Amino acid sequence: MFRRELDRSGSMEALGKFRRRAVAMLTSPRTARAFDLTKEPESVHQRYGKTHWGRSLLLSRRLVEHGARFVQMQATFRLKKENGRTSNWDDHSVNADIFKAYRERMPVFDQAVPALINDLYDRGLNEKVLFIFCGEFGRTPKIRHQDKATKRPGRDHWARSMSIFLSGGGLKMGQVVGATNSRGEDPVRRVMNSNCLLSTVYQRFGVNTEHHFFDNTGRPVPILTDGEPISELL
Repeated sequence: MFRRELDRSGSMEALGKFRRRAVAMLTSPRTARAFDLTKEPESVHQRYGKTHWGRSLLLSRRLVEHGARFVQMQATFRLKKENGRTSNWDDHSVNADIFKAYRERMPVFDQAVPALINDLYDRGLNEKVLFIFCGEFGRTPKIRHQDKATKRPGRDHWARSMSIFLSGGGLKMGQVVGATNSRGEDPVRRVMNSNCLLSTVYQRFGVNTEHHFFDNTGRPVPILTDGEPISELL
Protein backbone atom coordinates (compact mmCIF):
# COMPACT_ATOMS: atom_id res chain seq x y z
CA MET A 1 0.00 0.00 0.00
CA PHE A 2 2.84 2.36 0.90
CA ARG A 3 4.60 1.75 -2.44
CA ARG A 4 1.34 2.26 -4.31
CA GLU A 5 0.88 5.61 -2.54
CA LEU A 6 4.45 6.63 -3.44
CA ASP A 7 3.84 5.78 -7.10
CA ARG A 8 0.60 7.72 -7.09
CA SER A 9 2.05 10.80 -5.41
CA GLY A 10 5.12 11.03 -7.65
CA SER A 11 7.36 11.68 -4.62
CA MET A 12 10.15 9.39 -5.78
CA GLU A 13 10.12 10.87 -9.26
CA ALA A 14 10.41 14.35 -7.74
CA LEU A 15 13.31 13.17 -5.56
CA GLY A 16 15.18 12.01 -8.64
CA LYS A 17 14.54 15.35 -10.34
CA PHE A 18 15.89 17.29 -7.34
CA ARG A 19 18.99 15.10 -7.22
CA ARG A 20 19.66 15.71 -10.90
CA ARG A 21 19.27 19.46 -10.38
CA ALA A 22 21.63 19.33 -7.38
CA VAL A 23 24.32 17.48 -9.33
CA ALA A 24 23.93 19.87 -12.28
CA MET A 25 24.35 22.84 -9.97
CA LEU A 26 27.43 21.43 -8.22
CA THR A 27 29.17 20.56 -11.49
CA SER A 28 28.28 23.71 -13.43
CA PRO A 29 31.01 26.14 -14.56
CA ARG A 30 29.04 28.99 -12.98
CA THR A 31 29.30 27.34 -9.55
CA ALA A 32 33.02 26.75 -10.05
CA ARG A 33 33.52 30.43 -10.88
CA ALA A 34 31.60 31.50 -7.78
CA PHE A 35 33.79 29.39 -5.49
CA ASP A 36 37.06 30.48 -7.11
CA LEU A 37 38.51 32.99 -4.64
CA THR A 38 41.64 33.41 -6.78
CA LYS A 39 39.57 35.72 -8.97
CA GLU A 40 39.63 38.31 -6.20
CA PRO A 41 42.56 40.77 -6.08
CA GLU A 42 45.04 40.57 -3.24
CA SER A 43 43.78 43.86 -1.82
CA VAL A 44 40.33 42.34 -1.26
CA HIS A 45 41.81 39.31 0.51
CA GLN A 46 43.79 41.64 2.74
CA ARG A 47 40.68 43.68 3.52
CA TYR A 48 38.65 40.65 4.63
CA GLY A 49 41.60 38.98 6.31
CA LYS A 50 43.24 35.70 5.33
CA THR A 51 41.30 33.73 7.94
CA HIS A 52 38.49 31.21 7.84
CA TRP A 53 35.98 33.95 8.62
CA GLY A 54 37.46 36.33 6.09
CA ARG A 55 37.45 33.76 3.29
CA SER A 56 33.95 32.56 4.19
CA LEU A 57 32.44 36.04 4.12
CA LEU A 58 34.21 36.85 0.87
CA LEU A 59 32.85 33.62 -0.59
CA SER A 60 29.38 34.56 0.67
CA ARG A 61 29.53 37.81 -1.29
CA ARG A 62 30.65 35.96 -4.43
CA LEU A 63 27.83 33.42 -4.10
CA VAL A 64 25.25 36.20 -3.88
CA GLU A 65 26.75 37.90 -6.94
CA HIS A 66 26.48 34.61 -8.86
CA GLY A 67 22.80 34.17 -8.07
CA ALA A 68 22.52 32.48 -4.67
CA ARG A 69 19.36 33.62 -2.92
CA PHE A 70 20.30 32.44 0.59
CA VAL A 71 23.76 31.93 2.08
CA GLN A 72 24.48 30.67 5.59
CA MET A 73 27.93 30.93 7.10
CA GLN A 74 28.73 29.37 10.45
CA ALA A 75 31.07 31.60 12.43
CA THR A 76 33.41 28.85 13.62
CA PHE A 77 36.80 29.66 15.06
CA ARG A 78 39.28 27.13 16.45
CA LEU A 79 40.82 28.63 19.57
CA LYS A 80 44.40 28.14 20.60
CA LYS A 81 44.63 25.15 22.92
CA GLU A 82 45.57 27.24 25.95
CA ASN A 83 42.45 29.40 25.53
CA GLY A 84 39.85 26.66 25.16
CA ARG A 85 38.60 23.63 23.28
CA THR A 86 35.60 25.09 21.43
CA SER A 87 35.43 26.04 17.76
CA ASN A 88 32.24 28.09 18.08
CA TRP A 89 30.70 30.61 20.52
CA ASP A 90 29.78 28.01 23.14
CA ASP A 91 31.85 29.71 25.81
CA HIS A 92 30.88 27.72 28.88
CA SER A 93 33.72 27.66 31.37
CA VAL A 94 34.19 23.93 30.66
CA ASN A 95 34.95 24.86 27.04
CA ALA A 96 36.95 28.07 27.15
CA ASP A 97 38.13 31.07 29.10
CA ILE A 98 35.62 33.55 27.70
CA PHE A 99 37.91 36.58 28.05
CA LYS A 100 40.85 34.90 26.33
CA ALA A 101 38.50 33.51 23.66
CA TYR A 102 37.15 36.97 22.86
CA ARG A 103 40.61 38.54 22.75
CA GLU A 104 41.59 35.91 20.18
CA ARG A 105 38.31 35.86 18.25
CA MET A 106 37.13 39.45 18.07
CA PRO A 107 39.97 41.02 16.02
CA VAL A 108 39.20 38.52 13.24
CA PHE A 109 35.50 39.31 13.50
CA ASP A 110 36.11 43.07 13.59
CA GLN A 111 38.06 42.87 10.34
CA ALA A 112 35.91 40.48 8.32
CA VAL A 113 32.38 41.69 9.09
CA PRO A 114 32.91 45.41 8.31
CA ALA A 115 34.76 44.36 5.14
CA LEU A 116 31.68 42.47 3.94
CA ILE A 117 29.29 45.29 4.86
CA ASN A 118 31.41 47.93 3.11
CA ASP A 119 31.80 45.65 0.10
CA LEU A 120 28.04 45.18 -0.22
CA TYR A 121 27.48 48.95 -0.06
CA ASP A 122 30.32 49.71 -2.49
CA ARG A 123 28.85 47.27 -5.00
CA GLY A 124 25.30 48.59 -4.63
CA LEU A 125 24.06 45.34 -3.11
CA ASN A 126 22.89 46.80 0.19
CA GLU A 127 19.33 47.27 -1.07
CA LYS A 128 19.01 43.65 -2.22
CA VAL A 129 21.16 41.75 0.28
CA LEU A 130 20.28 41.53 3.98
CA PHE A 131 23.14 40.51 6.26
CA ILE A 132 22.04 38.95 9.57
CA PHE A 133 24.55 38.11 12.31
CA CYS A 134 23.07 36.22 15.24
CA GLY A 135 23.17 33.17 17.45
CA GLU A 136 20.33 30.95 18.59
CA PHE A 137 19.91 32.62 22.01
CA GLY A 138 21.64 34.94 24.46
CA ARG A 139 24.26 34.25 27.13
CA THR A 140 23.99 34.53 30.89
CA PRO A 141 24.55 38.11 32.09
CA LYS A 142 26.70 36.80 34.93
CA ILE A 143 30.08 35.13 34.50
CA ARG A 144 30.20 31.61 35.91
CA HIS A 145 33.13 29.48 37.05
CA GLN A 146 31.50 26.15 36.30
CA ASP A 147 34.77 24.33 35.65
CA LYS A 148 36.18 23.92 39.16
CA ALA A 149 39.34 22.26 37.88
CA THR A 150 40.54 25.21 35.79
CA LYS A 151 38.57 28.08 37.45
CA ARG A 152 37.96 29.45 33.95
CA PRO A 153 35.29 32.14 33.52
CA GLY A 154 32.46 31.43 31.12
CA ARG A 155 28.82 32.14 30.24
CA ASP A 156 25.92 29.75 29.76
CA HIS A 157 22.70 29.66 27.73
CA TRP A 158 20.17 32.46 28.29
CA ALA A 159 16.86 32.45 26.41
CA ARG A 160 15.35 35.53 28.05
CA SER A 161 17.21 38.14 25.98
CA MET A 162 19.62 38.41 23.06
CA SER A 163 20.82 40.80 20.37
CA ILE A 164 20.73 40.47 16.58
CA PHE A 165 22.75 42.55 14.13
CA LEU A 166 21.27 43.49 10.74
CA SER A 167 22.72 45.38 7.78
CA GLY A 168 21.31 46.26 4.37
CA GLY A 169 18.30 44.63 2.76
CA GLY A 170 16.78 48.03 2.09
CA LEU A 171 15.87 48.30 5.77
CA LYS A 172 16.24 51.43 7.89
CA MET A 173 19.69 51.26 9.41
CA GLY A 174 21.51 53.26 12.11
CA GLN A 175 19.26 52.45 15.05
CA VAL A 176 18.80 50.18 18.03
CA VAL A 177 15.34 48.65 18.40
CA GLY A 178 14.34 47.53 21.88
CA ALA A 179 16.24 47.49 25.17
CA THR A 180 16.98 45.27 28.15
CA ASN A 181 17.46 46.21 31.78
CA SER A 182 20.88 47.45 32.84
CA ARG A 183 22.14 43.90 33.46
CA GLY A 184 21.02 42.54 30.09
CA GLU A 185 18.74 40.04 31.80
CA ASP A 186 15.29 40.80 30.39
CA PRO A 187 13.74 43.04 27.73
CA VAL A 188 12.13 46.16 29.13
CA ARG A 189 11.14 47.95 25.92
CA ARG A 190 9.81 46.76 22.56
CA VAL A 191 9.67 43.05 23.43
CA MET A 192 9.98 40.81 20.35
CA ASN A 193 10.64 37.19 19.46
CA SER A 194 12.48 35.50 16.61
CA ASN A 195 9.33 35.32 14.47
CA CYS A 196 9.22 39.13 14.45
CA LEU A 197 12.57 39.07 12.63
CA LEU A 198 11.35 36.40 10.20
CA SER A 199 8.15 38.32 9.57
CA THR A 200 10.21 41.44 8.78
CA VAL A 201 12.46 39.57 6.35
CA TYR A 202 9.53 37.87 4.64
CA GLN A 203 7.60 41.12 4.21
CA ARG A 204 10.65 42.96 2.87
CA PHE A 205 11.31 40.31 0.23
CA GLY A 206 7.73 39.64 -0.78
CA VAL A 207 6.98 36.35 0.99
CA ASN A 208 3.33 35.88 1.94
CA THR A 209 3.33 35.08 5.66
CA GLU A 210 -0.29 33.90 5.46
CA HIS A 211 0.71 31.06 3.15
CA HIS A 212 0.52 27.43 4.34
CA PHE A 213 2.48 24.40 3.22
CA PHE A 214 1.01 20.90 3.46
CA ASP A 215 2.85 17.98 5.01
CA ASN A 216 2.65 14.35 3.84
CA THR A 217 -0.63 13.83 5.70
CA GLY A 218 -2.23 16.88 4.09
CA ARG A 219 -2.09 18.92 7.27
CA PRO A 220 -1.53 22.66 6.69
CA VAL A 221 1.68 24.07 8.19
CA PRO A 222 1.90 27.88 8.41
CA ILE A 223 5.09 29.69 7.43
CA LEU A 224 4.83 31.61 10.72
CA THR A 225 2.70 30.86 13.75
CA ASP A 226 3.03 34.37 15.19
CA GLY A 227 5.16 37.52 15.03
CA GLU A 228 4.58 40.98 13.58
CA PRO A 229 7.08 42.79 11.33
CA ILE A 230 9.45 45.18 13.12
CA SER A 231 7.93 48.44 11.93
CA GLU A 232 10.99 50.53 12.84
CA LEU A 233 13.00 48.72 10.18
CA LEU A 234 10.47 49.00 7.33
